[in-house]
Amino acid sequence: MAYPRRSSSSPGSRARLGLLVLTALSLLALDLPGTGPLKPIRNVLASAFQPIRSAGDAVLEPFSNGWKGAFGYDDLKAENDRLRADLAATVGQEADIERLEEKVRDLERLNGISDVGVTMRTAEVVSAPLNNFDQSVEIDQGSGDGVKKGMAVVTTGDAVFGRIDTTTGGRSTVELITAPSIQVGVALEDGTRAVARGQGRGEPLVIDSVEVVDGVEEGEWVYTSGVSASAFPKDLKIGRVTKVTTTPGQGSTIEVEPVADLASVYVKVVMKEPPE
Repeated sequence: MAYPRRSSSSPGSRARLGLLVLTALSLLALDLPGTGPLKPIRNVLASAFQPIRSAGDAVLEPFSNGWKGAFGYDDLKAENDRLRADLAATVGQEADIERLEEKVRDLERLNGISDVGVTMRTAEVVSAPLNNFDQSVEIDQGSGDGVKKGMAVVTTGDAVFGRIDTTTGGRSTVELITAPSIQVGVALEDGTRAVARGQGRGEPLVIDSVEVVDGVEEGEWVYTSGVSASAFPKDLKIGRVTKVTTTPGQGSTIEVEPVADLASVYVKVVMKEPPE
């Protein structure tokens, strides 16, 4: 026995279809621009569907982030590398600026050296002592610039830095004032003349067995004596007295702390003919 097929055009089906069409048209109308009077209705519907939308976003967000992480990793890494490179370049530039500013300050202080009546040539220290036992530095002025072995070298405040030891066309080696091989004619504040010698870097200069007429006290200045046979002009600062030891019948032994900054970047060569 055959059963009759139910028509798809039954009243219930047609009613549901009509309701769906009406709903769709209503949503389109609500979304059209210029429907100001319907704005409250749209707001109500938006509020009604917001929980559903939020739930969907919460479910899909991990997948979205995972997609971006998987397919955007190379771009993120490239951007991170670029930012790191920019930061490194900025730090390097700041370091260069600091070094240049320090050099400018050194030059400004050096230009404050008083006139000692002779020509001076500014030089840059291009090689510092290699260790604590090294008593010399290298400067960028040499025989091609008129620099000769034995010439005095000074730094800020008329302070004796050292003496030219060897020269080449564009370079010279300077023995520091603290080198044991250096001996400098000096004068104390009372006019007493003597000879000071180095004892090594970090150690005071020493004046041996000197007869001081009026006595000498700690803190007094010691200057170059400027005798005619010396490459050092008169009245350059050597340092201050730090210790005086007097032995009856043998005179006094005086220790002098050098005042020159042995870490100076710039110095001046005293262009006075050295003694033969």
